[in-house]
Amino acid sequence: MIIELFGPPGAGKTTFARALTARLRERGHLAELWLSYRPTEGVPVLDSYGASAGRYPAGRYQNVVMHRLRRPLSEMLMIARHPFANSRDVRTAVHLVKLLPPTNIFASIKNGQYISRLSHAWHEKSRAGHIVLFDQGFVQAVCSLALLAGVTNDASIANALDHAPISDLLIRLEAPLEVLKIRLHDRRRLQSMIEQLFEADLKTSLASVAMIDRLDRLLLQRGRSVLSASSLDQRSLGESVNMVEKEIIEKFQNRAQRSSVTTTVRVAASHHGEDRHE
Repeated sequence: MIIELFGPPGAGKTTFARALTARLRERGHLAELWLSYRPTEGVPVLDSYGASAGRYPAGRYQNVVMHRLRRPLSEMLMIARHPFANSRDVRTAVHLVKLLPPTNIFASIKNGQYISRLSHAWHEKSRAGHIVLFDQGFVQAVCSLALLAGVTNDASIANALDHAPISDLLIRLEAPLEVLKIRLHDRRRLQSMIEQLFEADLKTSLASVAMIDRLDRLLLQRGRSVLSASSLDQRSLGESVNMVEKEIIEKFQNRAQRSSVTTTVRVAASHHGEDRHE
């Protein structure tokens, strides 16, 4: 089961994803967290299932930046070892970038590589029997591409959404504009010049608020249900985690029941076929 978060930068997607993953594990569910990477947040060292193993000291951002550079390379090398998956993931990236082409070649290459890696992880996790959370998935990728392309019509954005893989549950993180401005300003202040190369500027980040609204509307038009959540403070974070947790457990249980019924029907059909041959 894949759960995908989206929302403007600074809305608290990663904070919420970590809190939700921790809650699900506390309840005895196998939950995995696939994180986007932001070195200036003091990213924790994660085990294979996203469990925190300690934080980088504040003065070691250079090492974190190097890790961020190495991670895409290692993921691309991993994809290259699987030719069929590589073809599928590259096709997905190329198609999305063609639908929403950024205005410069560097952004096209950067986003194409990111979407290829995302697609590879997405399809790999979709075969898992447990809950997998993406703090940023394909809806967020479409948002970024649409902003970089300067798209003003809904048709191209809708085509990109229709082409992207579909998650089992969408969660939108929301925050007031003033809160976003404060968070983004603080984030920018902590970044080095090198780190700022990885991030959108303040104007682009704030422009994503209106784009997220458009995406939300287009998703609803396509019958995709979207849960709204918040991580403004501990209270709103706790309330949102409680609400989303109930929805996830219900969907996960329903999915397990459907799978059980399908298996039972197949077994019965197989036995019926054997009886006829006898």
